[in-house]
Amino acid sequence: MWRRSFTTAVLLLVAFGRDVGSRIYIENSNDAFTTKPSEFTEKDDLYSSEPACSISLNRDLTIMQPLLLEPGSERFVWPQLNSTTIALAYGQPVELYCSHGFRKGSPGGSSKSAIVTCAGNDGLGYQTERHSISAFTCQRPVFHIAERTAGRCFGNGTIIRVGFELGQDRFAQLYEVCFDETRLSSHYVKYRLAAHNNHHQRAVKRPSFLQGAFFSDLKMGSLYSFATQHATLERILGSKARADALLDSKKGMFFARGHLAAKSDFVFGSHQRASFWLMNVAPQWQRFNGFNWQRIETGVKAYVADRDLQLTVYTGTYGVLELQDGNGDRREIYLDFEPTRDPPGRVPVPQLFYKVLIDEEHQAGLALIGVNNPHATQEEITQEYVVCRDVSEEITWLRWRRESILDGYSYACDVNDFNAVTGHLKIDQPIVNLLL
Repeated sequence: MWRRSFTTAVLLLVAFGRDVGSRIYIENSNDAFTTKPSEFTEKDDLYSSEPACSISLNRDLTIMQPLLLEPGSERFVWPQLNSTTIALAYGQPVELYCSHGFRKGSPGGSSKSAIVTCAGNDGLGYQTERHSISAFTCQRPVFHIAERTAGRCFGNGTIIRVGFELGQDRFAQLYEVCFDETRLSSHYVKYRLAAHNNHHQRAVKRPSFLQGAFFSDLKMGSLYSFATQHATLERILGSKARADALLDSKKGMFFARGHLAAKSDFVFGSHQRASFWLMNVAPQWQRFNGFNWQRIETGVKAYVADRDLQLTVYTGTYGVLELQDGNGDRREIYLDFEPTRDPPGRVPVPQLFYKVLIDEEHQAGLALIGVNNPHATQEEITQEYVVCRDVSEEITWLRWRRESILDGYSYACDVNDFNAVTGHLKIDQPIVNLLL
């Protein structure tokens, strides 16, 4: 009988009374949970090798989906390679987690965690009953947090971690940010990219961006509006005519919120929504954002999946964009500018965007770099924006118009060469090969 194939889930709800300090939540919550270690061992040979349960990202999961975790861990359960289906072996346990508890009438009751077992024919065993994954729905969408840590990074930046708090001393991290608290900008976002990231849950509505307590007194939504951008650029350059010439909303000539870790880099809807923290974006010309940068994002994921790699990714920004004012003098560009303040500029518009890929297993790496200035000349690109030896001719797996300045002139470098210029990354082991 299928009931013999699983054990009763262990649930434990504890009060959450500690000071959250610099934790920033999407929604306020006064409790958390811990789960006792699963009674199931993690050794794969205890389960049947044949998939007995399938969970489709797009058919079976909704906005109220729980997190799917390896029981008692911070590790997620992922879809199969080049697939949007999670395959479970007969007898394999999965922990389902809802930050506000399961919906009334759901098998999980009011608890936050339920350990279910694949019982065959897509059925999940829980306690003494069998259910489909769609029966386990949360009261509200799973929420994520952004939390300052004690860690420091480049330029005495603050390391912020973003993910899901699952209980005391249990945190499922999606990415971390190296954040400059003075200029209110991110040097980089660090995360992992693997073959399963090539496919993701579709039709996930884009939420509003969140700034939490990380951007002082600023109203970031207003700063990114076209009208405010125009007024700020006019103030910095001292010329309405210059602002008119540089900005054109119909031609994609304005600053978009350019994701560092892309929404589509994350598999599940709950993970994708966690990418909408404003520490995970930087001002990026929309024309660049919509073409060469997007080609880099999608090309990297396809490359990783094709070669079944496990990469550490640093996506970041370097330098401050300079544009000529009405007198022909160069001025640094910021979204927030007050000449009498120290510093006068905050939320800088980057000169460059980059994506550094590191394959620790093979000691290989590659830096992909894009110029965030559609108004640059070819001479300026060559002399000021190409900061390391270009090896892009050796890359055959990217479909980009890399020499198009309007679409975001792009190139590639050895990681060590690029990091020698920026100094952003602390690389723990030698990178001796190009990732080609």
